[in-house]
Amino acid sequence: MSKKRGGNRLKYQVEQAIKKVNMIGVSKKELRDAKVETGIHSISQIKHALSVSQNFTAWAREQGVKDLFQLKRSHYRDYISHKQAEGVSNGHLINIETNLRLLEKGMNGISREKGFQERNWIPKTRLIDTNSREKPQDRSYSSEETKVYLNKLSANARIGGVLQSAFGVRLREAANTKVAHIVEKEGRLFWEASEDKQALNAAQGVTKAGRGRLTPCRPEYEEQVREFIQGKELGQYVVPVKYNTLKSAYNRAGMKGSHAFRHTYAREMLRNELQTRGIEHEGRMMVQQMLENREAGYRKDHLITKEERALYQEVSAAMDQIQDYLGHGSGRIDLAEVYLKGI
Repeated sequence: MSKKRGGNRLKYQVEQAIKKVNMIGVSKKELRDAKVETGIHSISQIKHALSVSQNFTAWAREQGVKDLFQLKRSHYRDYISHKQAEGVSNGHLINIETNLRLLEKGMNGISREKGFQERNWIPKTRLIDTNSREKPQDRSYSSEETKVYLNKLSANARIGGVLQSAFGVRLREAANTKVAHIVEKEGRLFWEASEDKQALNAAQGVTKAGRGRLTPCRPEYEEQVREFIQGKELGQYVVPVKYNTLKSAYNRAGMKGSHAFRHTYAREMLRNELQTRGIEHEGRMMVQQMLENREAGYRKDHLITKEERALYQEVSAAMDQIQDYLGHGSGRIDLAEVYLKGI
């Protein structure tokens, strides 16, 4: 169906199929009015679709699939069962189904262009009920809870917890942090992952998709972080134990999961951001209104009056700033619902 390229036929076929449904810059409304199928309309969705599809085809290759157009419904069902057995959440399974449907849509577009019959290898009815998605939960800690859990960790694992609390990094990012990732700018500490693959503080192999990031340290943790890196070489890891050891330590401590410190960072930084802008009280109320709109199925600016528009825009900018610190894209109200609800 397509040429083998770079020794990896499936990877190339996935890229071509996702490219076929790339409709960034095209209005969804115009497509619907013209009764034309919509596709992918954001860069972040492209990345998600590619990631999910490549993970799926890596699994399919192990099942003997050598060509994307050999896929059958049994492959789809078996993969979802495989992911369920791994214990992934229903929300994640729903996202997998959504992105594999996009993959099939792109494949069918290629088939039609070449005059071939469509290969419908995905069931019309989803295997996972979309209503079964877990509701977002506030997994953040109070300052007292943070102290309790940090004290439950071993001295080595505690360093990972402090890095997460200080910079909002993922657990794997904390485990892979080198001294070079901690930088000082105008007297403040930051966690910086560079897109330069040759740099000591490279994002490659550390952040999700190797994306660069600059994240400020919460002031109350600066002194501890400075102690962690004092006297160490730039290429040394800050945390002296590996990711799996950290994860096991967190489990033994009875924590809510490795993202709890990250959730706490997001909420505290948003409060500080709103306070700095002089809109803490009304800003927090606006955040809740936006999230309640999403929960009710409306646009996040539903019923925002003309008089409230300036506040809405400033709060949106503050939320985007925090999402940027976390390594998320702008305008991600879905992630704001997870990380910032109940601020």
